[in-house]
Amino acid sequence: MNRTRFWAGVIACFASLISVPLSFAAAPAIASAETGLAVGLTGSYVHYQENLGPLSDSESGGLAGFSARLSRLGTVYGVSDVYAALNYQFSGGMIGYDGFTQPGQPYRTADRAFFNQVEVRLGQGFTIANGAEVIPFVSGGFQNWYRNIGGASGLGEYYQAGEAGGGIKFDLVASPLLVLSASAEGTALFGGSVSAPALQFKGNFGTSGEQRVSLGADYRVSGQWHLFAGLGVTHFNYSGSKADNGFFEPESSTVVVRSELGVAFGF
Repeated sequence: MNRTRFWAGVIACFASLISVPLSFAAAPAIASAETGLAVGLTGSYVHYQENLGPLSDSESGGLAGFSARLSRLGTVYGVSDVYAALNYQFSGGMIGYDGFTQPGQPYRTADRAFFNQVEVRLGQGFTIANGAEVIPFVSGGFQNWYRNIGGASGLGEYYQAGEAGGGIKFDLVASPLLVLSASAEGTALFGGSVSAPALQFKGNFGTSGEQRVSLGADYRVSGQWHLFAGLGVTHFNYSGSKADNGFFEPESSTVVVRSELGVAFGF
C-alpha cells in the first residue's frame, strides 16, 4: 500500500471539511447504527514479507476469526455526538511459510498463526448534510501475533506492539434502515518486541506505522436488532531488531484483507 497516497487522501478529506458547514445531532439512523454491542465472524487473507533480500521469509494464507465491538454515538454530559468505541479482533489458522532458517537453510512449512488486536476510539461527530455524519477520532490499543513454524528454527515466536493514532469515519443514511460507512486510520506502532523462547532470543522494535481503510454497512432488521457487514485492508511494518544470541528479526511488512458479517443489538 502506498503510504503517500493514503496520507494525501486523509489530508484531502480533512481539507474538504473546512468549507462545509458543520452541526451537531446525528441522524437517528446513524446514532442507532453506531450505538450497541456487535459480534461478527471474520475471514482474512494475510501476507507477511520480510525485507532481507534473497533470504527473505514470506507467509500468506487465509484465517478465520471473530470481531466484537461496543460503541456509542450520543450525548454525554451535555456534549452532543460524542463517539466512543471498543473494538476487538481475533483471527487464527494455518498459513503457508516459505523462507529460510538462520543462517540461510531453505525451509517450507505451514505456520500456525494467531492475531489479536484491541482498539479504543474516542471522537466527536459532526453532521455535514441531511443524513451524513463525519466523525474524527483518536485511537489507542494493542496488537499481538503468535506464530509457530516448527523445527529448531522457531518453535514459537511472539510479536507485540502498542498503537496510538487517529482517523476519520464517514456515515451516510442510504435509507431509514440502512447506513453505509467508510473510514481511514493511521497509527504509530510503538514499544514493539519479538521473542522466540526456544532460541533464547528477544528483540525490540523501533516505532513504525500502520494504515487501515474500511467500508461497512449496517441494516436495522427489527427494533434494536441489526445486521452488519464490512470489508477492510490493513498494512503495517515492524522495524526489525538488533542481534541477540546470534539471531535477529529483520524489517517486515504485513498486509491483511478482512471481511466480516455479524449481528448487533442497539441500546
